Amino acid sequence: MNNEPSSSLADADDSARWTRRSLMLIAGLAIFRVLYLALDPFDLVHDEAYYWDWSRQLDYGYYSKPPMIAWIIGLSTRLLGNSEFAVRLPAALLGTGSLLFVFLLAKRMYNAQVGFWAALLVAMTPGNGAMSLLMTIDSPFLFFWSAAMYAFWRLLERKEDRWRWLIATTVLIGLGLLTKQTMAGLLVFGGLFVLLSKEDRFEAIRPGLYVCAAGAILFLAPVLYWNYQHDWITLQHTSEHFQAEPVSALRRVVISLEFVGGLFGVISPVTFFLVLAVGAFGLAAFRQVGRRERFLLCLSALPMLLVFGLSLKQRLELNWPAPFFGAAIILVAAWALGHVSLPRLPMKPGEWRLRMAAGAGAVCLAVTYAIPFTLTPLGLNGSPVDVIVRLRGWEELGEKVGGEVATEENASPEMPIEMIVTAGRAIASELAFYMPQHPKVYVWDNNTVPLSQYDVWGGPQGEGRDFLVVTYQDQEVPAALRLAFETLTPLPDVEVEVGPNRKHAVTVYQGTNFRGWSIAKQLQTGQSTLRR
Repeated sequence: MNNEPSSSLADADDSARWTRRSLMLIAGLAIFRVLYLALDPFDLVHDEAYYWDWSRQLDYGYYSKPPMIAWIIGLSTRLLGNSEFAVRLPAALLGTGSLLFVFLLAKRMYNAQVGFWAALLVAMTPGNGAMSLLMTIDSPFLFFWSAAMYAFWRLLERKEDRWRWLIATTVLIGLGLLTKQTMAGLLVFGGLFVLLSKEDRFEAIRPGLYVCAAGAILFLAPVLYWNYQHDWITLQHTSEHFQAEPVSALRRVVISLEFVGGLFGVISPVTFFLVLAVGAFGLAAFRQVGRRERFLLCLSALPMLLVFGLSLKQRLELNWPAPFFGAAIILVAAWALGHVSLPRLPMKPGEWRLRMAAGAGAVCLAVTYAIPFTLTPLGLNGSPVDVIVRLRGWEELGEKVGGEVATEENASPEMPIEMIVTAGRAIASELAFYMPQHPKVYVWDNNTVPLSQYDVWGGPQGEGRDFLVVTYQDQEVPAALRLAFETLTPLPDVEVEVGPNRKHAVTVYQGTNFRGWSIAKQLQTGQSTLRR
């Protein structure tokens, strides 16, 4: 008797069951994260407020990043208003949406069960949880990376609908390049896979992948033109990330170990251990493993090797290897479920390893989600264990400064005002968001080269206008800025306690009849010359 039909039916039922579980996991997680954002008690982190300020002046480029982050926040806040929820909602949707493409790629390569476990393990990493709560560059970047990785694999399947996946891959990589410069890594390591895979090497002499790469890079044309207009400031800023620290060889090793240790916390200990083990032994068996495994290794273990080597040269941010963990975890799930053979690996595969990794990740993730709600009841605000101290007190500071200004001017708290801040971009952007007036802010500093988007924007145009001036408490207003006003009247200091011996404190001045930004900068230059 032929059992193939019943076997195929059982396989189809099994695939459908794991697919339902995966979709329920992703949908449920998306709903939870959106509800969490509606209730979360912490203020915008500096970068979120900074990118929100970018979104008020939409452009084709910015000081440190391409424009996608500002475009996304701008769309959300224009639809939903200027609120923390509106700023962060795209992070929850895009960060969770990236899990869908992890599942789809794993299912396409292996089966729906591998897809479920891969999506679950990625979801159970504190890194994915955090990036889905904070609207930084990572959530849209990882969304486009995961989607492009799936589209690229479909393109390499070379089926009748290949042209559709060529277009999809081109568009997704292009959108990724508009999000973060390192999206170019997908072109590099994807191209490396093509060269290293005997089944795909002939693609190097066909026009398809070159059309894809050229089309994706064309998305950067407006960004490049903007940089041309601004002295290539984004490229200059990016190059600064690759300058080595002048430290001893031993110190470099310590810095690298600190980086690797941090990844155990960001990815969760068991999952990261499995990623390291499977990745290392996968590279050792690169010639023996199949085409699917080589694809995943080229987009995970190989670039991670490069990152680990770079960590010996300089201090790295923990989010740098983030795009490589999706492919790495798919490989881990496939190995644990018996779809990948790594005979030299001194561990036996088994689904129990995935359960252990998911359990450990769930504990780490639960702690991540619980921290904002438990610190205050436990009286730990501002203590050494308060890892979100930078996300507290800004709303209160903005309301107090805005209320003080409205009281002094006998005006509505919503009255439009403009502000010059000498205390740096963090305070400038937080006050711009949290003051009821949402003032337009300018940052005054002694930089000879731009160090933020505020420096690129420059100062206000025109003369004879009134401005608020904000400094750190007990900090003198720079002499050149003071002399550029007819009068500069201090308002009451504003302080907000965020924990024992920690506070946000600023002094606000009301300045009248400003002589102009260029005049103030000329005064600053003249004083610097006299001091020399």
